[in-house]
This record gives sequence, C-alpha cells and structure tokens, in this order.
Amino acid sequence: MFAQLKKIFGQELVRDGLLEQREPIETLTAALLIELSRSDFSESEVEARAIRQMLRDRFRLDEAALEALMTNAKKRADKATSLHEFTHRLNQELPEAEKLAIVEMLWKVSHADGRIDKHEEHLIQRIAGLLHISDRDRVRLKLKVVVDGSQTGEN
Repeated sequence: MFAQLKKIFGQELVRDGLLEQREPIETLTAALLIELSRSDFSESEVEARAIRQMLRDRFRLDEAALEALMTNAKKRADKATSLHEFTHRLNQELPEAEKLAIVEMLWKVSHADGRIDKHEEHLIQRIAGLLHISDRDRVRLKLKVVVDGSQTGEN
C-alpha cells in the first residue's frame, strides 16, 4: 500500500507525527509555563515576569535568545491541541530530576502572584502525571514553593 501511495505522490511518505518532532526542550518547557499562566483565564504580568526570569536562569539565555524563545513558545502554545505534545518528549528524554525541576517551575509561576488558582493547580497535577511524577513529589514541590514564597515575603 505504501509503495502505491509513494508512486501516486512521487515522494517518500512522511512518517513523523507531531509527537516525534524534535523541538528544543527549552521551547517545550516554556510552552508548558505559558499554558499554565493562561489556565486561570488571565495572563498576569507577575507570572509573565516569573516565566521570563526562570527561563533566563534555567537555560542561561541572553535577552535576544529569551525573546526568541518566548515568541516561539507562545506560537507553539497557541497551536497546541494537547499537553501530550509537550510532555511526551520531555518524559522520554529527561531524567527525573529535570522533570521535577519543571514541576517546581510550574508551581513557582502559579504562586508568583501570591496565590495558586484551582485551574492552575489542576493543570500542574495533569502535567506532573504526564511526566510520571508521583503525587508525593508534586505536593512536596508545591509546599516547598509556598513555604519559600511566604518566608521571602511574596505573600
């Protein structure tokens, strides 16, 4: 059948699906953070600043690279139909410590405005599950972020 289709179209069939695209880990991470910031139906400036700062620090980006990453990640988040598009490759390629760091980043964005919205919490729970992060680790990271935030006067 593939040979017949190849003959009809005169070229090699594309077998790569959306999940096999080789998007940079940075773009996938940034897109998840952007999706989270949108999950409470408002994009807060405080959350946007937190995302930018975490991405800059985590991936050691200069301002131009950060702008390019944010632009690409927003476009990617806009066209996404599922969280699997972001988590599939992260889950396959990253060690557990890196996935835990992403979940911690999600909690920090959620708590950047001093509160964790129920929609944000639900989305983090879904993302953590897709990354095969245990409920225990997810809650531990949440408490770490909330306690650290309250100790530094973010509340």
